[in-house]
Amino acid sequence: MKNFPSSLAARYARDGFCILPDVLTPAECDALKTEACRVLTEHAQPGSSVHVHVAAVSAPFRTFAADPRIVGPLSAVMPHGVMFLSDKIVYKSPDKKFPTPWHIDCFYWRNTRPKLSVWIPLDDATAANGTLTVVPGSHKKDWRMVKMGLPSGDFQYEVTGGDWREGDVVTCAIKRGTAIIFSDRLVHGSTPNTAGQDRYAIIGTYQAPALDEPFDLDFPARKILVPAA
Repeated sequence: MKNFPSSLAARYARDGFCILPDVLTPAECDALKTEACRVLTEHAQPGSSVHVHVAAVSAPFRTFAADPRIVGPLSAVMPHGVMFLSDKIVYKSPDKKFPTPWHIDCFYWRNTRPKLSVWIPLDDATAANGTLTVVPGSHKKDWRMVKMGLPSGDFQYEVTGGDWREGDVVTCAIKRGTAIIFSDRLVHGSTPNTAGQDRYAIIGTYQAPALDEPFDLDFPARKILVPAA
């Protein structure tokens, strides 16, 4: 497995995220998008913009979750080992224009060990079609989430009391196949989809290996990829 520089871990510790270009080839993105469409058609709730447990029903996504191109850089930022927990498809379409509100993932898995996610668009991601937005360094603060609501019903809470300025926000305009690794404490969201285009992304969630917590049991595709040292 390729060794990744210590600067990757330093950037992740400083900013709460890091970007890895060209993890997937265009052909791989096309193949996984076709598979994502199949999974959504056969397994997703109608109208939902998020579908969890992809690797549990898809061999290509289950294989990709353990790909050395993902696990290698994760090992650089996860010194206590790497365990795949779950993945989900998140997509925008011409009729799903709303932005994802500012939120922190750890709110949704409280009282469990820390996690991080790997966000990979299968289409070129731009400010116009709903790309990821992040607030660098926000993982070092505590945030409160409050009840709200979106038309899809997928996101029911958002961060309140954000004290960052507009210039602090990074809008991640990236090519398809680029990976963004980010902490479950990082404030993030997405831009609205005003382009009238599809934008598919796969998000894998990982944590350090340990005895299963009750929360882990809800994710049948979980797997230890790098044992704890």
